[in-house]
Amino acid sequence: MAVFKETPLPRLRTFINQAERLWFQVYDSANTSQIRTVNGDNYMRLPLRFSTRSKVIDYFERYWNARISGNMFCNLHIITNNGRLYVPEGDPGPVPLAVVSLLVKNESSQSLLIRASLSGDPDGNYIVYYRISKLPGGNLVITNRAALYTDYRYMPCK
Repeated sequence: MAVFKETPLPRLRTFINQAERLWFQVYDSANTSQIRTVNGDNYMRLPLRFSTRSKVIDYFERYWNARISGNMFCNLHIITNNGRLYVPEGDPGPVPLAVVSLLVKNESSQSLLIRASLSGDPDGNYIVYYRISKLPGGNLVITNRAALYTDYRYMPCK
């Protein structure tokens, strides 16, 4: 059996909390005074920090793998206007995103399986399972997220 260092629970809680908030950090960074109307819908311009698809996806990939990051980008419903990225104006709706409790179901030298209870939705707490890979240097990346409810941020792209 391989000997490995266990990942501390406070670090995992912080990691998941930060990962769950990334989509909203991009969405909420949009400039509400820079509005464009396209086909009757209003869109808000993202700041230069998120001015390209690769910048947004690189930001998501701090915590999520490439597949999930691509889905997250797609679900921002971004349009391009005059070389800048815009997101739809309005409230995207509530989703659970704050860790209430956390349980490490399985841990190896290469990955973790986490069961987390998330709050933030008016309907109550939801159970989410995360598969997290351990990268060299101690970094973590979420490679799978599974839940019984549908979260619009992670839906597969059409």
